[in-house]
Amino acid sequence: MEIILADHAGFCFGVKRATDLAISLAKDPEKPLYTLGPLIHNPQVVQRLEDLGIRAIDRVQDVEDGIIIIRSHGVPPRVIDEIKARGLEVIDATCPFVRRAQEYAKQLAEDGYQVIICGDQNHPEVIGIRGSVNSEVLVAKTLDELPQHKLKRKVGVIAQTTLSIQNFKNLISQLVERVDELKVFNTICTTTEERQKAASNLAKKVDLMLVIGGRNSANTNRLVEICRNEGVTTYHIETADELKKEWFENVQRVGVTAGASTPNWIIKEVLSVMSEFNEEKKVVLTEEGKHETEEVKKENEEIMLDHSIRDLKIGEKIKGTVVEVKDDSVFVSIGHKSEGVIPLNELTFRPVKSAHEVVKEGDEIDVVVIGLEDEEGNIRLSRKRAVREQAWERIMDAYENGEVIEAEVTRVVKGGLVVDVGLRGFVPASHVAIEYVEDLEQFVGQTLRFKVIEVDRANNNVVLSRKIVLEEEREALKAETLSKLEEGQIVEGKVTKIVDFGAFVDLGGIEGLLHISEISWGRIDHPSEVLKEGETIRVKVLKLDKENERIALGIKQTQPDPWVEFAKKHHVGEVVSGTITKTVDFGAFMEIEPGVEGLIHISQLARRHVETPTEVVNVGDKIEAKIININIDERKVGLSLKELEPAPAPKPKEDKSKKESQTYFTAPQESSGFSIGEMVGDILENAK
Repeated sequence: MEIILADHAGFCFGVKRATDLAISLAKDPEKPLYTLGPLIHNPQVVQRLEDLGIRAIDRVQDVEDGIIIIRSHGVPPRVIDEIKARGLEVIDATCPFVRRAQEYAKQLAEDGYQVIICGDQNHPEVIGIRGSVNSEVLVAKTLDELPQHKLKRKVGVIAQTTLSIQNFKNLISQLVERVDELKVFNTICTTTEERQKAASNLAKKVDLMLVIGGRNSANTNRLVEICRNEGVTTYHIETADELKKEWFENVQRVGVTAGASTPNWIIKEVLSVMSEFNEEKKVVLTEEGKHETEEVKKENEEIMLDHSIRDLKIGEKIKGTVVEVKDDSVFVSIGHKSEGVIPLNELTFRPVKSAHEVVKEGDEIDVVVIGLEDEEGNIRLSRKRAVREQAWERIMDAYENGEVIEAEVTRVVKGGLVVDVGLRGFVPASHVAIEYVEDLEQFVGQTLRFKVIEVDRANNNVVLSRKIVLEEEREALKAETLSKLEEGQIVEGKVTKIVDFGAFVDLGGIEGLLHISEISWGRIDHPSEVLKEGETIRVKVLKLDKENERIALGIKQTQPDPWVEFAKKHHVGEVVSGTITKTVDFGAFMEIEPGVEGLIHISQLARRHVETPTEVVNVGDKIEAKIININIDERKVGLSLKELEPAPAPKPKEDKSKKESQTYFTAPQESSGFSIGEMVGDILENAK
């Protein structure tokens, strides 16, 4: 009996990633581990995870403490918010293809399209996608399932990642004739397409098909459907225990495939049991187009462990496992009778001295066949070319969709930076940051976020911009900050620039002006006396103009009012000490306490006549003065030096009776010899 195992059978990338992640967490768990729903649609894997201490739950409310792993199907964003709100840790194992479908659905809705998901409305993946959109989403596999009266003029369509490609195409062709504008994102997982195509091709060439996978697995059920549509007898099993010997009577060729949630160990068990049904204890295990016979069961099992034995072609991309690393080369197991070898110059486009800098034993990597068996029987491989191809796909996707990518800065060159995006990327100096950066060396070794702004594949040219990412992030942060900001709020900000008239403070994407007069209750000559660029300070929002994006800030308003404190401690008649801070025509100002100045009026500088204040005091003088009035409402204090001087001795009193007598008896026509000024001069002088 010949057994043919289809290409792309078993775990897909997303399922393997989720399973590996869960198992790695179970090795040294710090908290109880849970999955929200079964991690994947395979009861045997779920049981194995439970044996490792990872329990599947249906509701977040069932967990008081621990870590919840989000399964590969994903969940609506509100579920993750709920988990975090309960103080639980979240590990998101959502398949990247599913996450991309969620993002596309959200994007379509934001762009004004009515979102339609081609898929099963009860599938957890579809439920997660619907939950990522803040508007009504329709789900259907055919046009007949859609309410015609609800179809809008602009429609956007995505697919459940495990959907049959034919179902997707049928719905699209029907919608084209029904709507004015149709935008389509093919979100079917590429592995799903390959698996379905391989199963269909194999079903045409065998007498019987076995499909291995969970009965609750949508993609496994579709494989069953595809095989049966080819007219071949097809059995759907979950484990080897379900195999029946009578199925294989008079059967010459058996095809085997497996769903994306089926682990390799289950596939191996099924193949092993099938070999027992063969009376000669032999099994021929091949892939399409290849026929090899093994006489010994042990040899059969070795083949089952890696069923990718076949002829290779130059330029073909395959997966392999690193088995040995040398300084100048890497040996890779690719499931062929010969190992593959990667020369150092085909390992990475980055300059490295040893292969140990790039890979280690056990790593699973993608490689491209660049030469068949050499003199030593090894197949020449290139990791660099496989990475470059993947990188180009990622770069083109990011460029077309405006996505942000991360890349490590490798070196500084004339005019900018070189970054590793799987191939050489260039960042012009003008696109490194929002402001001009003179020292670009500081970025070497850092992993930064970029947008692709220019692509020329023919010339292997990729140009990226960090500036655009920073500007977009700042705009988003500014909008968020402005939405939350209110006058009277006390907030934290970072001093970005100090100028003569104040300082600019970043509040989160937007700057406010901190005027020098609002920095301190006391007198300062320059903001740099109090502030430093880069420091974080607390400020109060004094004025806010959201429309024109203008913000006035103050520091002193966050501190106790010195005038209130002054009024509690001092009173009229008290003698205080201080420093002369300023002289003017009408007097001098004296700082009594930081933030509190009093005025010594020119008339209060001395008991004698004073022409200018500098006759008595100068800036910087430390003196004492007497408080003669306090007005807290107007923030004024009157001071006097004159009050501290001894009072002048009183002048002798005049004999009024004599004066009156003299005046009375003086003849009007005769002069007394005294002028009016002379008589009242002392009085006027004292009045002055």
